[in-house]
Amino acid sequence: MKKTLKNNPLLVIALLLCVVTVISFSKDLKVGRKVSKGFFSGKISFKDSTNHKLYSDRVQVKKTSEKGVTVLTILVTDNNSPESVFVKLYNITNKGTFFIPGEGNFQNVGNLIKDVNKFREETNFYQTTLANDEGLKNGVGRVNIIRLTEDEIEGELIIIANNSEGKQAQLESAIFKARF
Repeated sequence: MKKTLKNNPLLVIALLLCVVTVISFSKDLKVGRKVSKGFFSGKISFKDSTNHKLYSDRVQVKKTSEKGVTVLTILVTDNNSPESVFVKLYNITNKGTFFIPGEGNFQNVGNLIKDVNKFREETNFYQTTLANDEGLKNGVGRVNIIRLTEDEIEGELIIIANNSEGKQAQLESAIFKARF
């Protein structure tokens, strides 16, 4: 009996098919998460540049806990330039509209970065909390989360921010979708 099972080509083929199926399925699960990176699209301008499209399929979102509240972080780097967007929202538990910097115990963060390769240059970072060249703190942002599940987020975003020299940058009409 042992000889017939050992030399049976149907049994060998069936076993190989099972192994290939299991390996293929497990790889699909891992690849499926990587393929589903998401997208980000919006119009961005810095004081010395014209309004242009920022598009990326490199969207990183994280949900963590900080100081006892849920924190949602969104990080986007443009596919064709070194420009980047960074958003950090506190106390996010459901979909809704969230303002930057917002009110409450924790100030939400909205930054536009002109060139991530020049991270040591302070003038590269445009923050909603900095004043413009007239001394007015006119930085603001709004994130409208229209879908929020355990593993996915989708929404809209606008940011007006200033750098340390008072120059302004704007992100408008931005839409995004990503998986955690």
